Amino acid sequence: MHPTRLAGLLAVASALLVSSSALADTHATAPAGGGLSALDVGLDLAGPAVVWNGARLPIPLATAQLPPAGDVVVEAVAIGKGRHVVHVRVPIRDGEGAWEAILAAGEAQPVFAGLTGFVSGDPGERTGKAVQIVPDGATSFVLVGDVREELRICGQSTTLFDPEALYPATLDLRPATVQRLSAQERAGAQRVVATDRGQGAEPALARLLVARGSSVPGSRGVELTDGDVRSVWKEQRPGAGQGEFVVMAAPKDAPITRMQIVVAPPSPDKDGAAPKTFYLVTSAKTYEVTLPGDGWLKPGEAYEVAFPQPLQSSCVALVLGDAYGRALEHPEVSVAELTAYSEFDAPGATLEDVAKRLSGERGIAAAQVLERAGEAALAAVARVYDTLDARGRALAVDVAAAHERCDEAAPLLARGLCDKGGEAPRKAREKLERCKGAAPVLARSLREDAPSRACVAPTLAVLAPQDALEPIADAMAATGEGEPATREVLRASFAEALKAAPPGRLAALLADAKRSAMGRLEVMRAAQARVAEAGPEAEATATELLHGAPPMRTRYLVLGPLGELAHAGKGTAASLLADAIARDTEWPVRARAAEVAAGVPVAQASLEGAARDPEPRVREAALQSLAASPGPGGVEAARAALAGDGWSFVRVQAVGVLAKGPPSADVDGALGDALRDTSPRVRGASVVALARRRATPMHEAIRERLDDKDEDTDVRAAAARALGAVCDASSADRLTQVARVLAVAGITEDQQQIALGALVGLAAMHPADLRDRVAPLLASSAPPYARAAAQQALAARGVCR
Repeated sequence: MHPTRLAGLLAVASALLVSSSALADTHATAPAGGGLSALDVGLDLAGPAVVWNGARLPIPLATAQLPPAGDVVVEAVAIGKGRHVVHVRVPIRDGEGAWEAILAAGEAQPVFAGLTGFVSGDPGERTGKAVQIVPDGATSFVLVGDVREELRICGQSTTLFDPEALYPATLDLRPATVQRLSAQERAGAQRVVATDRGQGAEPALARLLVARGSSVPGSRGVELTDGDVRSVWKEQRPGAGQGEFVVMAAPKDAPITRMQIVVAPPSPDKDGAAPKTFYLVTSAKTYEVTLPGDGWLKPGEAYEVAFPQPLQSSCVALVLGDAYGRALEHPEVSVAELTAYSEFDAPGATLEDVAKRLSGERGIAAAQVLERAGEAALAAVARVYDTLDARGRALAVDVAAAHERCDEAAPLLARGLCDKGGEAPRKAREKLERCKGAAPVLARSLREDAPSRACVAPTLAVLAPQDALEPIADAMAATGEGEPATREVLRASFAEALKAAPPGRLAALLADAKRSAMGRLEVMRAAQARVAEAGPEAEATATELLHGAPPMRTRYLVLGPLGELAHAGKGTAASLLADAIARDTEWPVRARAAEVAAGVPVAQASLEGAARDPEPRVREAALQSLAASPGPGGVEAARAALAGDGWSFVRVQAVGVLAKGPPSADVDGALGDALRDTSPRVRGASVVALARRRATPMHEAIRERLDDKDEDTDVRAAAARALGAVCDASSADRLTQVARVLAVAGITEDQQQIALGALVGLAAMHPADLRDRVAPLLASSAPPYARAAAQQALAARGVCR
């Protein structure tokens, strides 16, 4: 009987003969022969089990894993010597793998039974078993071996490791030498004859092939690609090692034009042997290479393989074919070295020549060669880096990032950080932030290379924050006044690094007498609120900076840290701050001091005095700070400013102080008077302040602002809102009238703004008949925004009782 797949036939039979759709019988008969009786094998998917030799062999799959009957294989296989076995394969439904068995007549146990495929381990590194039936004329070889997901001959879905073959005479599995390439792959291989190049392989610019696994247990095959002809890869299998292999990684975008192979090392083993043929396999192409003679008789001799077309593949495998056995009983077919060459391997070419090509059409190919050229490539790329275009520099950074030791690549990566455009800065930063060994290089660059500071400091702060503090502090001290952008980046980087610093580090930096006072000032500025952790050291530094007659810049910059210290309750800092408000000769310093002194009790009197400073910007800053917690003196200063200051921006800040002052009819009156101020900003601020203070007696003055058609739109809208905030019930009808304008299509933006203000006022007042008042806005004819605003007004909570 021919080997069968009873797919559709079994499905029909199941439907006709049994009532359970889970039951299907699949049979195959291995005919008698070679001393074996016939073997009838049946498959019961309802069991599930295989019935053979009168026994049931359970199939260890759950019901949900069982496939349709049409996917099952039960076939008789002729294995030679007149004998047959039966191969059963039950694939797992909706998954990878299968359950397989090899069964023979007269045997109490299966030759093999178990799960096959990648069934164990983590994705990408799974392992398992595989069964292969390899036809050989009228018979077939039955092979069982291990499979590894991460390693296989290029282009194959699975490759057998440690294969065992079923021996017809004994019906057992034994280790065997097996050609892993199929007959079809071998027949389709392109034939190439190697040429003898004489002693020693030609040095390559880069190591393009890197062994990553082999069929030999305990060997990755590194002997084949390590650049040392004294180390030898040996196949270590019975026979001549046909099919044993090494899989190598290769640069896909750097085509390989030729290879040289050294078969025998300078001092060859007496039992070693050379391949007569071998295969070079990529994902898409197979070459059968023939050596012109027994390479084992020519120690150190190199043979060149030139390809009709360059190999362009990330995977290359060397697979052994026939061998020169030299009548050895157990020859060990071996290869000492396999070297690949790219288009760049021209006579006299150097790595610097390759590095120059990074900017050209073959830039990616050049980068892949350089990535495999070791430390010498870094030096070559560094020499030409400044001559490359943006794309070339990004590829140069790729070369550095691929280097085995990132600390060695760090100088080149640091240069990439500082590129002005392209992908180089991003790529360099991503690599450096994962390279702890780069920290000393970046620290040195910060201290010694001024142009690189702004690009290096942020990366160092992320990479090694505790190690970054001192170098960044040194860089801040060394950076001149004319580089504000760099100084800002350095301070931000210091602040980032300081987040990981334990208590005491900042104090130690500020206590370091070797660091200049201006350098310590930059540290204090960068520390921001954390400067309070080093209170005594910071106050001592500030006192030192303000001693004598320091320049205005110094007096100005020290105010930020003084403000942080004063808010933390440091008395010396608060006194210095108050003194600067009252006595500094330059108004920008007085204004900055007043700005940072908000909420500092010791500075309150100075702020009240500064509200009458000759300079308007100082008065503005002082009033703004007094608004944080206005006392009686602050309120009086604000009333005076509101009544008589000639600058509207000062009067606006005065309104802010009065808005937060304690309840007072006098204050409300002053704000009411300000409703007639010449500046709309002052009038608007006064309306808002009265609303905040719930100054109900001022409702008529507020309503005047709403009804004055010549008033600024913002002021009128604020007045409408304020009438609701002061709970003026007498204004409800007026607000209703104004709000209903929203229902009219085509009104101006100014009308919309005032009407919305009135609606907000109504919502705050929230009279019992609010729904009736806004009914026109809820009508379907009203604009959508009007309906939405009315719904929000109805949902709001009123503030009036």
